[in-house]
Amino acid sequence: MAANLTTYCLNETTDYLEFERLCNGLMSLEGYNSIEPLGGFSDKGRDAIHVNKSDGTTIFAYSVREDWRAKLAEDAKKISDHGHVCDHLIFITTAKFTPSQRDEAVASIRDEFGWQLEVFGVVRLQILLDLQHPQIKNQHPAIFPPAFLAIQNQPNTSTKPEHLFISSVPEDEVFAGWLTKKLTAEGFLVWYEQFRLLGGETYPDDVDRAIKNRTFRFLGLYSQASLRNPEVMRQRLLAVNIAKERGQDFLIPLTVDDVSDSQLDQVTRALKFVPFKDDWAAGLKQLLEKLKSINCPQSLLQGKRIAAEAFLEKDILSDEQETLFSNCLRIQHIPKVIYRFKVQNAIPDERLDDLKFKWSHRKVDPDTYLSFHMPPLAIMKEYKITETGGDVWRIVKWIDGIRSFDVASELIRKALMVKCYQKGLQYCIETKLLYFPANLVTNNRLKFARPDGSRTHIKVSGIRTYPIGQRYLYSLAPTFSVRRHLFDDFTVLIRLRFRLSDIDGKVFTNKRTIDSRRKHLGKNWWNLHWLNRILAVCRFLADDEDEGKITIGEEQHAQIIVDAKPLHSNAPIGINETALADLNYERTKLLRIIDGKHSDEDVNDDKTQR
Repeated sequence: MAANLTTYCLNETTDYLEFERLCNGLMSLEGYNSIEPLGGFSDKGRDAIHVNKSDGTTIFAYSVREDWRAKLAEDAKKISDHGHVCDHLIFITTAKFTPSQRDEAVASIRDEFGWQLEVFGVVRLQILLDLQHPQIKNQHPAIFPPAFLAIQNQPNTSTKPEHLFISSVPEDEVFAGWLTKKLTAEGFLVWYEQFRLLGGETYPDDVDRAIKNRTFRFLGLYSQASLRNPEVMRQRLLAVNIAKERGQDFLIPLTVDDVSDSQLDQVTRALKFVPFKDDWAAGLKQLLEKLKSINCPQSLLQGKRIAAEAFLEKDILSDEQETLFSNCLRIQHIPKVIYRFKVQNAIPDERLDDLKFKWSHRKVDPDTYLSFHMPPLAIMKEYKITETGGDVWRIVKWIDGIRSFDVASELIRKALMVKCYQKGLQYCIETKLLYFPANLVTNNRLKFARPDGSRTHIKVSGIRTYPIGQRYLYSLAPTFSVRRHLFDDFTVLIRLRFRLSDIDGKVFTNKRTIDSRRKHLGKNWWNLHWLNRILAVCRFLADDEDEGKITIGEEQHAQIIVDAKPLHSNAPIGINETALADLNYERTKLLRIIDGKHSDEDVNDDKTQR
């Protein structure tokens, strides 16, 4: 079931016309006062429209389909084919998507049609409906049955609040996991999503109700990444409202990295943060003192607490330092100027598809392109392209109506695609991946040196046999994204994906087939296996094995230079690998003892059977 009843009702919506009316009402409350509904089944891609002299024309499209991305593409094509004026497109869907899927959609609509896209998914809808405009749910009983609303609004007083709820983003998983273990070892009941069975019971299905009725204090982890996560922001807003209602410090904020006051709202700025940014141990000490001062329940006592400590701490840690590697690459140099190029003869779309692998650029309109680099000479002559100046992008905020930092990020990412193509990777139009074709390197093997100096190799393509006897081909396919404020102002994230096909080279299109082969291929690949492949691919892209730099661009001042060695850090403690063999057993033992469902003898019998 969904995390709460609002999400559940949205996911179960089948009345499309009622969903249109709900969306129109929400958008009106969100500032589109003159929104004009156009919906129905012959709306030519437009469910509503809003015209404003200063902001231009905004078109609204709504969807209850699971394949939201396909529906977005269909609506955008209809709007374009019918020649509708559009400056902004707002797409509202009951589907759930990842930040990377959202970013891809925004970039695709911008590149293909030149519109600014804003996407409202089910998480964002829940925020609007539960926290900002809850009254609107009563107006749509076909979506939100009155019986459901009565359940959602009914307070639960049957269980005493005694849990600590940790609200965190995946980027802070290492710290959040460490904190969960520490607090559990101190005897506190903790809810943290990544440990769904820790603390004596399952992680709650209805998160909002758990926070309202069964949480003693809400621990909000503040980091740069968390400020961009809608679900975490929604949970914090709920905690702030509960604190106001109860007149207590219900929200205890913890700083994980640098977060400035300017990034926080007035209410949050006034809170007293527990600092973990520089010293986790000192932060934990301060947090424990805080919890003690407010008499936070410690329900895991004596034998349960000892079991928690044995599982979480004593056996799996060692005093030896350990080097931790990331999939992040530091950018050593970014050109200062983004140049503007004017095209006299319009470049056909089919030629642009080929050109994107030879020249990293951003198309502003059919006559204007932005880039760090000059286009290939042959292209310049054929389409009569001339440079018409540029902008120092770190100084100006906008370049031709686009945020300068967004343009820089896009050009860096596309430059790495150009580099991959120059090194021999091929583009698959079905998967939209640049992949290692067979025999690009000798025996399909990439040789590289590990950080300890030892040399080895990995395979970038090959043949595998699925358990049912079907053979398939696989190829590694690196993808890149550029993140801001991760380590430096710009950091490259490299990820590895697979291009999968049958033995004749025909790409799989069935999602179930793709997922099963991908799991079969990588089922025994752990952190070291993935690290080796990232190291090998980065070494392949590097221009000089000794210096380890990935360089794009010919003129020195206009070069993009990326470090081919992933960023890493040294942890003061390491992992005792031999202790990990019994880790699952210890965790099961702890949880069963906490639950009171089994005795130690029962658990020992399980271990014997293993």
